[in-house]
Amino acid sequence: MAARSRRKKYRTHATTLTDHFLSTEEQLIYQLKQYWVARAFLFCNGINLYLKNNFRNDDILNFIMLDSDELSDLKPAEKHSIIKDQCSRIISNDLPRQGVIFDNLDNISLHFGLSSVEIDIMLFASIMTIDHEFGSCFDVFGRLTNRTAFSLLAHILNIDKQQVSSALQNDAVLSRSGLIKLNNDVNDLDRKLESLDGLASALDTQQPNIDAIFASYIVPSPKPQLKPAHYSHIQSDYDRIALYLKNVTLKNIKGANILIYGPPGTGKTQLVRVLSDHLKLSLNEISVENLAGEILSSKSRITACQLAQNFLEKREKQCLLFDEIEDLFEDDFFSQFLGRSHSSSKVIKGWFNQLLENNAVPTFWLSNNIRSMDDAFLRRFDLVMLLDIPPRSTRLRMLTESLQNTQVRSTWIERMAQLEHLPPAVISRAVHVNDIIGETSADSVEGHLETLISSTLKAMGHKHQLQNNPNATFYDPELINTTAPLAKISAGLKLSNSGRLCLFGPPGTGKSAYAKYISEYLDKPLIAKRASDLIDSYVGGTEQNIAYMFEQANAEQALLLLDEADSFLRDRSNNRYSWETTQVNELLVQMENFDGIFICSTNLMNNLDSAALRRFDFKLEFTYLKTEQAWQLLNGFMGNALKILPADKQAFFNKKLSAIAQLTPGDFAAVRRKLEVLSEQNNVSLFIESLQEEANFKADTPKRSIGFAAEF
Repeated sequence: MAARSRRKKYRTHATTLTDHFLSTEEQLIYQLKQYWVARAFLFCNGINLYLKNNFRNDDILNFIMLDSDELSDLKPAEKHSIIKDQCSRIISNDLPRQGVIFDNLDNISLHFGLSSVEIDIMLFASIMTIDHEFGSCFDVFGRLTNRTAFSLLAHILNIDKQQVSSALQNDAVLSRSGLIKLNNDVNDLDRKLESLDGLASALDTQQPNIDAIFASYIVPSPKPQLKPAHYSHIQSDYDRIALYLKNVTLKNIKGANILIYGPPGTGKTQLVRVLSDHLKLSLNEISVENLAGEILSSKSRITACQLAQNFLEKREKQCLLFDEIEDLFEDDFFSQFLGRSHSSSKVIKGWFNQLLENNAVPTFWLSNNIRSMDDAFLRRFDLVMLLDIPPRSTRLRMLTESLQNTQVRSTWIERMAQLEHLPPAVISRAVHVNDIIGETSADSVEGHLETLISSTLKAMGHKHQLQNNPNATFYDPELINTTAPLAKISAGLKLSNSGRLCLFGPPGTGKSAYAKYISEYLDKPLIAKRASDLIDSYVGGTEQNIAYMFEQANAEQALLLLDEADSFLRDRSNNRYSWETTQVNELLVQMENFDGIFICSTNLMNNLDSAALRRFDFKLEFTYLKTEQAWQLLNGFMGNALKILPADKQAFFNKKLSAIAQLTPGDFAAVRRKLEVLSEQNNVSLFIESLQEEANFKADTPKRSIGFAAEF
């Protein structure tokens, strides 16, 4: 009689809680939790495990509306009887399934073709994710293997064990779509069933359609801001990808993957959007953050990619964009994702390769760099394309178009286009910021834009300062002291548009200046690199930079100058490290395949590789100025300040200048800068004295006495 009274009290307590604290839909979910816990107690030996192990998780009894404190004074047999009766009563009730979470699951079931078993597993896993206290109820069953977990789930959900096992296999819809994954490396039931991150919350919220359920993972791509014409510098690559994508879509070919990589801001995302819009394809992007603004983990993003493949499979003319994939290949992501150790790397690679081979929707994979990607992954992509900084002609066009409604001068635009690391995104961002600032005068706009662009390039680690145009009003190749017929060579280069020149000699003798003169004479842009620009700390990085240097020159139809080239032309027989040899080899191979004009300059001619030297059409020695050349150069720098002097004064300075040995055009330029600082640029005497000082700094300069000379 007393026991029946207690049971009645517990039932009254349950009714009160349900009626006064929960909405109708929450009541249904709560009753469903009760039902599952009750079945676990009745059919999985849960009551005995709870009583035998003195399990102190009161949440279990609370879910079936029993109070552990009120049962504490009872004998084990009485406790067992009360719990059993309460559980039997709970599972005897029919539970209607209606409400938001059930509506959302119905939509998912229709879209993915899920069975009732798979939906039940999703429902159970989602509620465990939402309610951690409910999930912890099943800790009473201890450490679970996959096999015992399948058996437990079958009893809890009242479905066949084999159906549970089949539904949770790796090749089943739940796993392939990323909706539910079985974690083999954990033993708790609530962690063994892994829902797609954030999916449980989405299911528990009213959603207007199936797309809204997965809006945190699959985002419709916005319209492109650029046009196909903006990618004319990669026209052949653009046409190839467009044709491939068109045929893949028409023929419904699976496993179509395109990798596009290159520096940030070069327009990779825009390129994909332009291509998709051009072909009238619906482009979706794997989200970087969820609806709450939280950054998705690499694990969530790759699972979202699996989801997108299955979600979009039945829709026509679809393609997918996965950006920043370099994150997936860092920090042992794949090991974390699959829950495996380093020893299972082959299995991990096989898994990702299978994803690439079987994806139903053509997918673009974008990366800022691919250094961390294994060759085993790279070779799985159908098309691999480098989208680098556009050539100068394209940069010029982009700047002109972006600034067409802005008061800037064309000469300034031409100077800014010289910044070889200037990507489209930096241009558009600078223009956007300047529009907000609201300046209109040319000087102000140019100043703001130059500062904005330069600061961004500096932060990115790129060359960010524009070179001042050298004052070349008196430059003349006749001022170069060499026995080579420079005029004839220049004319020949203009005719053939091809050639390889090695310029060697002391610093300042005009080697780089001659290369600039040739570029102007041929009306070609000049790409000038120093060896230090190409050296990379990563293995193979220097070779890649050398190759890119030639690719850039070829794309821009530019004259290519490599200064300090002795770093790559040294005799390979003296190399101590293999990478030193591979760098020289790479330079030689690129030289052989380059059809344009390539000029190397070096201050050192000793110990250069003979095989490398043989590949140059001309080896031109630039040496110190002759007396008459030095006098001509002085006239060029001093102008009227020298010409207005009396003849005897000029003769005196000529004699004094001729006594200075080993002068170079670079010495004259250095002295000119010095005198400008001192505001003495018209002081001929000081100019010559400063030239003598420059000559004295040269270790091999012969010290010659010039005798006594009277001062005027």
